[in-house]
Amino acid sequence: MTVAEAMRPGGGDTAATGGTSGLAGRVDVRERAVRKVSEKIASQVVGVEMDRVSVSASDYRDGMAVRITTPMPVPSLHDTAAIHAAGNVVDTVREMQQRVQEELGRVLGKPVTRVDITVNGATTPAKRRVR
Repeated sequence: MTVAEAMRPGGGDTAATGGTSGLAGRVDVRERAVRKVSEKIASQVVGVEMDRVSVSASDYRDGMAVRITTPMPVPSLHDTAAIHAAGNVVDTVREMQQRVQEELGRVLGKPVTRVDITVNGATTPAKRRVR
């Protein structure tokens, strides 16, 4: 079984519902769907556009592992107060790992046992003109 969650024939516990359905069959969630959901959640947690985030998912120790590659948003270098409030990169990414793990586990109904985040750049907020 891959990251797809299979249901036992004749009914059984499903990770998503936590209960029994009484129906025979399987419920498969394709890897592409898991990846898209993971990209959406990761982009929201990190605070960047979804097309800037790359995600891969696989089975890992009674759950799933997610590998995320994304740029990290940083405040404008002219805003010293925001720079000091942002904290260091390692602590910020650890908080992102925790939030992604919790949110993905909740949405997918399967434990997320590992979250790897690779920061591949930085993004700054877009400057907007006031007319």
